[in-house]
Amino acid sequence: MIPFPPPRDVYRRLLRDLGPQGWWPVTPRGGWRPRYRPGYAAGLTERQRLEICVGAILTQNTTWGNVDMSLCRLGAAGIRDLPDYRSIPRRRLERLIRSSGYFRQKAMKLKAFMRHLEGRGGRLGSWLSGDLKTVRPELLNIYGIGPETADSILLYAGGRAVFVVDAYTLRIGRRLGWFRSATYERAQDYLCRRLPVSAVVYREFHALIVRLAKDFCHKSEPLCPACPLKEICRYGQSR
Repeated sequence: MIPFPPPRDVYRRLLRDLGPQGWWPVTPRGGWRPRYRPGYAAGLTERQRLEICVGAILTQNTTWGNVDMSLCRLGAAGIRDLPDYRSIPRRRLERLIRSSGYFRQKAMKLKAFMRHLEGRGGRLGSWLSGDLKTVRPELLNIYGIGPETADSILLYAGGRAVFVVDAYTLRIGRRLGWFRSATYERAQDYLCRRLPVSAVVYREFHALIVRLAKDFCHKSEPLCPACPLKEICRYGQSR
Protein backbone atom coordinates (compact mmCIF):
# COMPACT_ATOMS: atom_id res chain seq x y z
CA MET A 1 0.00 0.00 0.00
CA ILE A 2 1.38 3.40 -0.95
CA PRO A 3 2.13 5.87 1.88
CA PHE A 4 0.24 9.11 2.37
CA PRO A 5 2.01 11.78 0.26
CA PRO A 6 3.37 14.80 2.16
CA PRO A 7 1.65 18.11 1.28
CA ARG A 8 4.95 19.55 0.07
CA ASP A 9 5.34 16.75 -2.47
CA VAL A 10 1.75 17.17 -3.64
CA TYR A 11 2.30 20.90 -4.07
CA ARG A 12 5.43 20.39 -6.16
CA ARG A 13 3.79 17.77 -8.37
CA LEU A 14 0.70 19.87 -9.00
CA LEU A 15 2.75 22.98 -9.73
CA ARG A 16 4.86 20.98 -12.18
CA ASP A 17 1.91 19.39 -13.98
CA LEU A 18 -0.72 22.15 -13.83
CA GLY A 19 1.47 25.24 -13.73
CA PRO A 20 0.98 28.55 -11.87
CA GLN A 21 -2.68 29.45 -11.53
CA GLY A 22 -2.59 33.21 -11.02
CA TRP A 23 -5.34 33.18 -8.45
CA TRP A 24 -6.89 35.50 -7.12
CA PRO A 25 -8.19 37.10 -10.35
CA VAL A 26 -8.02 40.90 -10.27
CA THR A 27 -8.86 43.61 -12.77
CA PRO A 28 -5.64 45.18 -14.08
CA ARG A 29 -5.23 48.93 -14.39
CA GLY A 30 -7.30 50.06 -17.35
CA GLY A 31 -9.06 46.68 -17.56
CA TRP A 32 -12.74 45.93 -17.34
CA ARG A 33 -12.89 42.49 -15.74
CA PRO A 34 -10.86 40.30 -13.35
CA ARG A 35 -8.32 37.98 -14.91
CA TYR A 36 -5.79 35.41 -13.73
CA ARG A 37 -2.22 36.66 -13.64
CA PRO A 38 0.51 34.39 -12.25
CA GLY A 39 2.86 36.44 -10.12
CA TYR A 40 0.46 39.38 -9.77
CA ALA A 41 0.63 39.63 -5.99
CA ALA A 42 3.45 42.16 -5.80
CA GLY A 43 2.13 45.68 -6.06
CA LEU A 44 -1.62 45.31 -5.66
CA THR A 45 -3.43 48.63 -5.72
CA GLU A 46 -5.96 49.52 -3.03
CA ARG A 47 -8.71 49.12 -5.62
CA GLN A 48 -7.51 45.61 -6.45
CA ARG A 49 -7.30 44.69 -2.78
CA LEU A 50 -10.87 45.87 -2.31
CA GLU A 51 -12.01 43.90 -5.36
CA ILE A 52 -10.50 40.75 -3.84
CA CYS A 53 -12.39 41.38 -0.59
CA VAL A 54 -15.64 41.90 -2.47
CA GLY A 55 -15.02 38.73 -4.49
CA ALA A 56 -14.26 36.75 -1.33
CA ILE A 57 -17.64 37.73 0.10
CA LEU A 58 -19.57 37.20 -3.14
CA THR A 59 -18.07 33.76 -3.81
CA GLN A 60 -19.71 32.27 -0.72
CA ASN A 61 -21.95 29.37 -1.82
CA THR A 62 -21.55 30.03 -5.54
CA THR A 63 -19.14 29.59 -8.44
CA TRP A 64 -16.51 32.07 -9.54
CA GLY A 65 -18.25 32.52 -12.90
CA ASN A 66 -21.26 34.01 -11.12
CA VAL A 67 -19.00 36.28 -9.07
CA ASP A 68 -17.16 37.39 -12.19
CA MET A 69 -20.46 38.57 -13.69
CA SER A 70 -21.25 40.53 -10.54
CA LEU A 71 -17.81 42.16 -10.44
CA CYS A 72 -18.10 43.14 -14.10
CA ARG A 73 -21.49 44.72 -13.46
CA LEU A 74 -20.15 46.58 -10.44
CA GLY A 75 -17.23 47.89 -12.47
CA ALA A 76 -19.45 48.94 -15.37
CA ALA A 77 -21.64 50.83 -12.88
CA GLY A 78 -18.60 52.66 -11.50
CA ILE A 79 -18.64 50.85 -8.13
CA ARG A 80 -14.95 50.29 -7.51
CA ASP A 81 -13.78 52.10 -4.39
CA LEU A 82 -14.82 52.38 -0.76
CA PRO A 83 -16.83 55.63 -1.20
CA ASP A 84 -18.76 53.99 -4.07
CA TYR A 85 -19.78 51.03 -1.90
CA ARG A 86 -20.64 53.27 1.03
CA SER A 87 -22.89 55.55 -1.03
CA ILE A 88 -24.66 53.08 -3.31
CA PRO A 89 -28.21 52.28 -2.14
CA ARG A 90 -28.50 48.71 -0.92
CA ARG A 91 -31.31 47.88 -3.35
CA ARG A 92 -29.18 48.90 -6.29
CA LEU A 93 -26.23 46.95 -4.94
CA GLU A 94 -28.47 43.89 -4.70
CA ARG A 95 -29.40 44.22 -8.38
CA LEU A 96 -25.76 44.51 -9.45
CA ILE A 97 -24.65 41.40 -7.53
CA ARG A 98 -27.74 39.30 -8.25
CA SER A 99 -25.77 36.72 -10.30
CA SER A 100 -23.83 35.74 -7.16
CA GLY A 101 -26.95 34.40 -5.43
CA TYR A 102 -28.13 35.23 -1.90
CA PHE A 103 -27.80 38.79 -3.15
CA ARG A 104 -29.77 40.43 -0.33
CA GLN A 105 -27.61 38.85 2.37
CA LYS A 106 -24.43 39.51 0.42
CA ALA A 107 -25.33 43.16 -0.08
CA MET A 108 -25.70 43.46 3.69
CA LYS A 109 -22.35 41.71 4.17
CA LEU A 110 -20.63 44.07 1.73
CA LYS A 111 -22.13 47.09 3.45
CA ALA A 112 -21.00 45.80 6.85
CA PHE A 113 -17.47 45.18 5.56
CA MET A 114 -17.27 48.65 4.03
CA ARG A 115 -18.49 50.29 7.24
CA HIS A 116 -15.80 48.48 9.18
CA LEU A 117 -13.11 49.34 6.64
CA GLU A 118 -14.11 52.99 6.78
CA GLY A 119 -13.81 52.87 10.56
CA ARG A 120 -10.26 51.52 10.14
CA GLY A 121 -9.22 54.49 8.02
CA GLY A 122 -10.22 53.05 4.64
CA ARG A 123 -6.77 51.65 3.82
CA LEU A 124 -6.82 47.89 3.32
CA GLY A 125 -3.08 47.53 2.92
CA SER A 126 -2.26 49.07 6.29
CA TRP A 127 -5.18 47.40 8.09
CA LEU A 128 -4.46 43.88 6.83
CA SER A 129 -0.73 44.22 7.53
CA GLY A 130 -1.38 44.47 11.27
CA ASP A 131 -0.89 41.80 13.92
CA LEU A 132 -2.66 38.63 12.74
CA LYS A 133 -3.76 37.85 16.27
CA THR A 134 -5.76 41.07 16.13
CA VAL A 135 -6.74 41.40 12.47
CA ARG A 136 -8.13 37.90 11.92
CA PRO A 137 -10.52 37.97 14.93
CA GLU A 138 -11.52 41.46 13.86
CA LEU A 139 -12.47 40.18 10.41
CA LEU A 140 -14.39 37.28 11.94
CA ASN A 141 -16.43 39.73 13.99
CA ILE A 142 -17.74 41.48 10.87
CA TYR A 143 -21.21 40.38 9.81
CA GLY A 144 -21.06 37.58 7.23
CA ILE A 145 -17.31 36.91 7.46
CA GLY A 146 -16.41 33.32 8.35
CA PRO A 147 -12.99 31.64 8.53
CA GLU A 148 -12.69 30.86 4.80
CA THR A 149 -13.67 34.38 3.75
CA ALA A 150 -11.45 36.00 6.39
CA ASP A 151 -8.45 33.91 5.39
CA SER A 152 -9.05 34.54 1.68
CA ILE A 153 -8.98 38.27 2.40
CA LEU A 154 -5.82 37.96 4.50
CA LEU A 155 -3.98 35.72 2.04
CA TYR A 156 -4.95 37.26 -1.28
CA ALA A 157 -5.68 40.90 -0.44
CA GLY A 158 -3.26 41.21 2.47
CA GLY A 159 -0.47 38.90 1.34
CA ARG A 160 -0.43 37.20 4.75
CA ALA A 161 0.76 33.61 5.20
CA VAL A 162 -2.64 32.17 6.16
CA PHE A 163 -3.73 28.97 4.42
CA VAL A 164 -7.31 28.98 3.09
CA VAL A 165 -9.26 25.78 3.70
CA ASP A 166 -12.36 25.14 1.62
CA ALA A 167 -14.54 22.18 0.73
CA TYR A 168 -12.10 21.20 -2.01
CA THR A 169 -9.20 21.13 0.47
CA LEU A 170 -11.13 18.91 2.86
CA ARG A 171 -12.21 16.54 0.08
CA ILE A 172 -8.74 16.14 -1.40
CA GLY A 173 -7.10 16.01 2.03
CA ARG A 174 -9.37 13.15 3.06
CA ARG A 175 -8.67 11.24 -0.14
CA LEU A 176 -4.92 11.71 0.23
CA GLY A 177 -5.09 10.56 3.85
CA TRP A 178 -4.09 13.85 5.46
CA PHE A 179 -7.17 14.01 7.65
CA ARG A 180 -10.54 12.29 7.94
CA SER A 181 -13.16 14.50 9.55
CA ALA A 182 -10.99 17.51 10.28
CA THR A 183 -12.40 20.86 11.31
CA TYR A 184 -11.33 23.97 9.44
CA GLU A 185 -8.75 24.81 12.09
CA ARG A 186 -7.28 21.30 12.27
CA ALA A 187 -6.96 21.02 8.50
CA GLN A 188 -5.34 24.45 8.36
CA ASP A 189 -2.91 23.56 11.15
CA TYR A 190 -2.01 20.25 9.47
CA LEU A 191 -1.07 21.95 6.21
CA CYS A 192 0.72 24.92 7.76
CA ARG A 193 2.93 22.61 9.82
CA ARG A 194 4.05 20.77 6.69
CA LEU A 195 4.56 23.60 4.22
CA PRO A 196 6.96 26.54 4.13
CA VAL A 197 5.48 29.55 5.90
CA SER A 198 4.95 31.54 2.71
CA ALA A 199 2.02 33.51 1.32
CA VAL A 200 3.31 32.70 -2.19
CA VAL A 201 3.21 28.95 -1.51
CA TYR A 202 -0.14 29.12 0.26
CA ARG A 203 -1.74 31.10 -2.57
CA GLU A 204 -0.46 28.79 -5.24
CA PHE A 205 -1.24 25.57 -3.38
CA HIS A 206 -4.80 26.65 -2.59
CA ALA A 207 -5.34 27.59 -6.24
CA LEU A 208 -3.89 24.26 -7.40
CA ILE A 209 -6.20 22.38 -5.03
CA VAL A 210 -9.18 24.24 -6.49
CA ARG A 211 -8.02 23.40 -10.02
CA LEU A 212 -7.48 19.74 -9.12
CA ALA A 213 -10.94 19.46 -7.57
CA LYS A 214 -12.68 21.10 -10.50
CA ASP A 215 -10.84 19.21 -13.24
CA PHE A 216 -10.21 15.79 -11.70
CA CYS A 217 -11.09 15.16 -8.06
CA HIS A 218 -14.85 15.57 -8.36
CA LYS A 219 -17.15 14.90 -5.44
CA SER A 220 -18.80 12.10 -7.39
CA GLU A 221 -17.27 10.26 -10.34
CA PRO A 222 -13.71 11.60 -9.94
CA LEU A 223 -11.44 11.27 -12.98
CA CYS A 224 -8.75 9.30 -11.16
CA PRO A 225 -7.04 7.73 -14.22
CA ALA A 226 -6.30 11.20 -15.63
CA CYS A 227 -5.38 12.83 -12.31
CA PRO A 228 -1.80 14.16 -11.91
CA LEU A 229 -1.75 12.60 -8.42
CA LYS A 230 -2.80 9.12 -9.52
CA GLU A 231 0.60 7.59 -8.74
CA ILE A 232 0.65 8.81 -5.13
CA CYS A 233 -3.03 8.81 -4.20
CA ARG A 234 -4.24 5.75 -2.31
CA TYR A 235 -7.87 6.68 -2.96
CA GLY A 236 -7.32 6.92 -6.70
CA GLN A 237 -5.49 3.62 -6.89
CA SER A 238 -8.27 1.86 -4.99
CA ARG A 239 -10.88 2.77 -7.58
